Formats: sequence, structure tokens, C-alpha cells
Amino acid sequence: MVVLRHHQRVPLGALAAPLEEQAELILVEGFRGEPGATGTPTSDLVDRLIHSGGYDAVIALGGPMGVYEVVEHAHLGDSLRLLGDALQRDLPILGLCLGSQLLAEAAGATVFPGNERALPPEVGFYPVGLTPDGRRDPVMQIYAGKEPLLFWHRDTHDLPPGGRLLAATRNYPVSAYRLRTRAYGLQFHLETLPEQLEVWVEQSPLVAEAGIDPQAVLTEARRREPQIRERARRLVELFLRWAAAAQEERWARTNESASSTEEA
Repeated sequence: MVVLRHHQRVPLGALAAPLEEQAELILVEGFRGEPGATGTPTSDLVDRLIHSGGYDAVIALGGPMGVYEVVEHAHLGDSLRLLGDALQRDLPILGLCLGSQLLAEAAGATVFPGNERALPPEVGFYPVGLTPDGRRDPVMQIYAGKEPLLFWHRDTHDLPPGGRLLAATRNYPVSAYRLRTRAYGLQFHLETLPEQLEVWVEQSPLVAEAGIDPQAVLTEARRREPQIRERARRLVELFLRWAAAAQEERWARTNESASSTEEA
């Protein structure tokens, strides 16, 4: 499973423990290869993954930059390429916040700042409303209910072509969507734990822009931490089942291709 990480302060969070217990992870941390950062660029790694098809699922994490800032953050281009490849292969994809926006862009939607349509920053815990598709969806069933979910964004996008709208908030019409059967864009942060949120509250300009009470958000996160971890584990188990199915499909196609070559 490939993990696309776009910024130092946005890790796997609650997804880390269940994934590390049950999956082999390929970390693509392109931000470490940008000017002024340490590490090596990841374009070659993304090229190898696309060429070989040697992966069975993708998780695309968030970050404070915009999809439209690909010139300033070149690693976003690598993420877009890999997400486009994963879509073509019909692999399981989980895009969170920026990851959701990257997936939407890769699928043909335009990402833009919410203030272009008079939408305020969405920062803190907000209730979501499920659509009929959302109420039937296996991922949204994990996150269904009256409990609010954590949002931390100012950018948004239209529903990608062919996408199924799963959820919306009062201000943002696209909060969760699905492409095909197992590619998801979720604007909310299901992975964020209180210790990560403490850093966001301290460093993110969105706190002032949204005019929120940061301590109230942290208190809510701490209260919900057991639920956040339990839901994350359930989501990982679901995605790993889908990833295993995708791997079996890839092997079946490889064997079928080899058999056809031998017969020829």
C-alpha cells in the first residue's frame, strides 16, 4: 500500500498502528525532497510504481498547500500522477482533505479556494449530512451518526465526473465522494489525533481565519480519541480487504496475459 504524505505535520495518525500491524507500506514523502528540506526526491519512486504496477492501494494524506500550487510544491505532481494511475487500475484509494482534492483533480474536477464562492474556512468539528448513496456506502456507514467530524480546510472542488456524492456539510456541498466502487475522497480528517491537532492549532493560519476557539476543538478531539482510533481501525480493515482483492485481480490478469503469450 502506498502512502502519499505531503507535509511534516500531517502523518497517518490513527491509521498508523492498524496499517503498520497488517500492511506493507510504501511511503512517498515528496515534501522531503523540496528545496531546503532533507532527503531525496520521490519522482523516480513514483515512476517505478506506475511502470511496474507493484502496488495495490493508495492513501493520500493532507497538507496546508493547495492543489493549484503544484509549481511551488512539485511533489503534488507526483501524487497526481500516481492517483491517476491508481484510478485507471481501479485500486482502492483513500484521499483525506488535500488528498481528497488531489483525487478530485486527477479525476477531472477543478480544485479552488472556497472563498471564490463565498465559502468560509471549515475548521473544527462539524456535522455531516449523508446522501442516499452515503447511507448505503460501507465507508460512510463507519462514520455515520450525529457525531460531528473534524474538518480543517479552505479549499474545495466540484464533484468529479462519474463520482457519487456521499456527504455534505452546511457550507460545503462536497464533503465525501466515491469514484467507482473503492476510491474515496473525504474532506474530513478521520486520522487526526489530539497530539497532531495541538500542532495545527499552534501553527495553522486557519485558526485565526475561521475565528474558532482552539481549546474547545482540542477538548472535543481528546474526548473523541477512543472513537477516532476505533473507527480508523475498522476503516483500515475494510481497505485491506479491498487491497487484497485488487492484488488477486492483478495476479489473475498477469497469469492470463502469460497464458495468452504462451498460446501464441
